[in-house]
Amino acid sequence: MVQPVPQTQAELRLRNLSRVLHLLADDGPLSRAEVAARTGLTRAAISSLVDELLRAGLVMESSRDRSGSVGRPGTALEPADHGPCGIGAEIGVDHLAVCAMDLRGGVRVRLDSPMTAGDTRPDRVLAALAAMLGDLAEECEGLGLRPAGVTLAVPGLVARDSTTVVRAPNLGWEEVDPAPLLPTGHGPLRVENEANLGAVAERAAAPAGTGRDLLYVSAGIGIGAAVLVDGELLRGARGFAGELGHVPVSPDGPPCRCGSTGCAETLAGEEAVLRAAGTDPGEGPRAPLLAEVRARCEGGDERALAAVD
Repeated sequence: MVQPVPQTQAELRLRNLSRVLHLLADDGPLSRAEVAARTGLTRAAISSLVDELLRAGLVMESSRDRSGSVGRPGTALEPADHGPCGIGAEIGVDHLAVCAMDLRGGVRVRLDSPMTAGDTRPDRVLAALAAMLGDLAEECEGLGLRPAGVTLAVPGLVARDSTTVVRAPNLGWEEVDPAPLLPTGHGPLRVENEANLGAVAERAAAPAGTGRDLLYVSAGIGIGAAVLVDGELLRGARGFAGELGHVPVSPDGPPCRCGSTGCAETLAGEEAVLRAAGTDPGEGPRAPLLAEVRARCEGGDERALAAVD
């Protein structure tokens, strides 16, 4: 995506601070000279930018081994392992999870909790998530980390430029805004479809030189999808582009939670696979049941193989 040209010196400086921090996060540790060479900025400019990042606690210096060299060891720059951190939260159909990621991209704290099957009322789910965020914040404080913002992944459609979950059929949610029911002390809240975030994460973790166009499919209890075009999410007019699980693929198929019939999710979701394999999904954890179906496939069980196929 073409970035807007900075209009003022302040905007230009912010852009350059961002460039340096992203470079160190992706390729650090690096010396000041290496940062200057890779960004094309002068050493004087880099020195000023680095000093500002050091004062802000976003970057730290460490000794650099100069094996075989004479003189004092050099110093290298890398993102700080303390200070601001990003908070990720997830509402799944059968679980909740929160984590804290530092500026180096490392997950420092993660908390998971199963969710009672069938009890996905927004007030109960969000109260449990709020408690987990509080516990996470306490652990972050002990590590010298402070939340700078929260991104919440949900298995449903999120209205563009808002925090409102328009519809999440597998949760039974319609027009639910999590923002009023979550803590406000962890920075700004962003709510996003889980498949969209999965696509962005896959692109970020891809090896250098990987193409910037990507189709991502998330298949579990539900089925989600997202499309990246030139590295950017394809959202559509309302923000729902890429939705796959509730596309009808069999007009005479089984009824779906969304109110339609024969959606892709009813034929290829976890529950559909388990039932086709002759296993009752029940209301408990799915992982052991899926492991059982996999073992049956590996043993040549024809019904299990047909279900997966």
